[in-house]
Amino acid sequence: MSVWAIADLHLSFARPERRERYAARWRDHASKIEREWRSIVQPDDLVLIPGDISMARNHRDLQADLAWIDRLPGTKVLAPGNHDVWWNGVENIRPMLRPSELAVCGDAVATHGLVICGSLGAPALADDPTTEQSEAQSRAVAELEQALAAAQSLRVRDEPLYVLWHFPPFDQHGRPGPGVEFIVKARTTVCLYGHLHAQGQWSRTVQGNVGGVRYYCVAADAVGFRPLRVEPRTR
Repeated sequence: MSVWAIADLHLSFARPERRERYAARWRDHASKIEREWRSIVQPDDLVLIPGDISMARNHRDLQADLAWIDRLPGTKVLAPGNHDVWWNGVENIRPMLRPSELAVCGDAVATHGLVICGSLGAPALADDPTTEQSEAQSRAVAELEQALAAAQSLRVRDEPLYVLWHFPPFDQHGRPGPGVEFIVKARTTVCLYGHLHAQGQWSRTVQGNVGGVRYYCVAADAVGFRPLRVEPRTR
C-alpha cells in the first residue's frame, strides 16, 4: 500500500471551465491528472486530496466530479478548499460520496493503517490583518483543534497522522501560522496543503521536515499533475 497526495483538482465536468486562461499548463488538466494517476496509483493505495476539488456551485453539478474521482484507482480522502463552495458541512457531504471516497473537515477518519484529519484552514496572516481575516483564522484554528482531537481519539497505536490543511501553514517569509503550533503538538507525521499556483511561490514555500512534521505542497500544477508519494516514515 502506498500513500499519495494531490490538491487543487479544480474539476468542472458539469460546467466546463477553461483553466488554461490562468496558465497554459492547465490545458486539459483533468486528462493529465487521470493519465498520471492511473500510471502510478494501485487499487489498494490511499490518495489524499486537501482541497479545491471541484468548481461546482451546487451538489447537482458536483456529481460528475465525484463520479470521475471514484473511477480512479485507490481510496480517496477529501477535505475542502476555498473554491469548494458546494461543501456545506462534512455531515452533508458524506451521504453523496462514492464507495472509494471519504471526507474529513473538523474531524478524522482511520483507514489503511493511518489517521487522517482535515480542515479548510486559513492563510497565515500578514503583520497587520483586518478584523475579518483575524476572525477567519481563529475559526480555522478552532476547527483544526477539533480535527486533531478527533484524530487522537482514533490513534490507538500511535498510527501515522496526516493533516489536510488547504492553505500554506507558513507565510511567504517562512514564518509559522498559528495552526502550526497545534500540528506539532499533536505529533503530526505529515501535513499536506495546496493553494499555491505560481512557480515563485513553490520555490519559497516551506516543505520538508520542520519541528518533526513533514510538510508538502501538493497543488496539482506544483506536482506536475501527478500524485506525489507521501509515505509515513519512522520517527
